[in-house]
Amino acid sequence: MDNRGRFGEHGQKEVTEVISRSIKAGHEKDYDDWLRRYMSLERKVQGYLGTTIIAPGGSNSSVRYVINRFADSTSLDAWENSDEALKLIEEANDCSTKYYERATGMETWFILPDYKNIVVPPRWKMAIVAFIGAYSISSLTRYILNLYLGPWPLLTSIVMNMILVIGLTYFAMPVLSRLLRRWLYPKTVIPNQQ
Repeated sequence: MDNRGRFGEHGQKEVTEVISRSIKAGHEKDYDDWLRRYMSLERKVQGYLGTTIIAPGGSNSSVRYVINRFADSTSLDAWENSDEALKLIEEANDCSTKYYERATGMETWFILPDYKNIVVPPRWKMAIVAFIGAYSISSLTRYILNLYLGPWPLLTSIVMNMILVIGLTYFAMPVLSRLLRRWLYPKTVIPNQQ
């Protein structure tokens, strides 16, 4: 089950799982067939709430993220440990390879490529770094959007949240985790990256 990950939790009980796979060249149709069978069985599981599939880079990318939502961790665990799910995950290895390790919550922003064995920083450090990134982006975005979209507060809020999420994920968190790596990972030797 190392190719699946609980990405985070919503509300009190709702749980999100991320399955990340890289499709082997020439096996795109096999993967799509596998995914249809996987989702067909998954939909029948008690507690299943929905699935989102993300292909970063569009159809040209071999990487696929399957994000599953369940009502609670008991429902997710029952599905993950079922014979059907275990068999299907094994089958996925014929047409794809694991791409992403199991992770929970915000630490997915703090995993450094090529350093899979690094211990994730404590949550309080992650919260401080996330606050710095979110505050910086939201302050700048609010100022700029108020100049152009001031009369439309709903549109301003929607655009600001989109910029905040995208900015944190693709810019602020990668940059801040590199800049603050010695503070975030004090017991790990990480070479300077240019």
